[in-house]
Amino acid sequence: MKRLALLLATTAFVTPALAADVIYEEPPAPAPMAIEPVATTATWTGLYIGGQAGVAFGNDSGSIGFDPGNNGAFGNGTLDNGDDSDAGFIGGAHIGYDYQINDFVVGAVADINYIDAETNRSYTTPGGSTFSADSEINYLGTVRARVGYAMDSVLLYGTGGLAYAGVDNNMSAPTGTEFNGYTFEQDEDDTDIGYAVGGGVDVMATNNISFGVEYLYTNLGSNDQTVTGTNGTNTVNFTSESNDDDLDFHTIWAKASYRFN
Repeated sequence: MKRLALLLATTAFVTPALAADVIYEEPPAPAPMAIEPVATTATWTGLYIGGQAGVAFGNDSGSIGFDPGNNGAFGNGTLDNGDDSDAGFIGGAHIGYDYQINDFVVGAVADINYIDAETNRSYTTPGGSTFSADSEINYLGTVRARVGYAMDSVLLYGTGGLAYAGVDNNMSAPTGTEFNGYTFEQDEDDTDIGYAVGGGVDVMATNNISFGVEYLYTNLGSNDQTVTGTNGTNTVNFTSESNDDDLDFHTIWAKASYRFN
């Protein structure tokens, strides 16, 4: 009995001592995570590339200067054909650079486009001969400045600069007995140079992707066509020109750009 009492007393004395020797250390607190600040204001500064597609349209009224070597036998004068309205597809690629100063954005953009646009005109001489004059634009390119006002992720801008295009001209020789014995020759195709002006809106969907809509008025200057015929005695010239002496049209296209900000 004394042994049992001694064992219990020893156990009661040793157990708290062992418990005191067992120390549980708290795990170290995790280091605070570094959180990158989220940009709340879009920046338009940087290089960008992209594509565009839309429609080109115009309303061209044409006339023919008809002067058979000052020989009035063919009714020399001016022939009008009325208005010729046409619309076609336009699409291509662009590259540009913008620089933002506070809320203002300045930059430059260049584009090259395939364009499916043409004018078709037909004429009838006083003697009953008919012929046609057609102009087809194969491609259109512009190099323009841009000036805009940024409202965070929305940019409103105006634009203007150089425009150039490859134009195929074709005028048929007049048909009819009044020109029997005449040989006709046509002038060559050319590259027309003019200007383009307009404006648009761009919207930044992400830091690197923007979408927009743009309108341009393009004027490529004079685009005269001439067919000259001769029978060895008389020379007849047919010169086609629009009433304002210019080949001009409008374009509206949607565009998407990738921005290297």
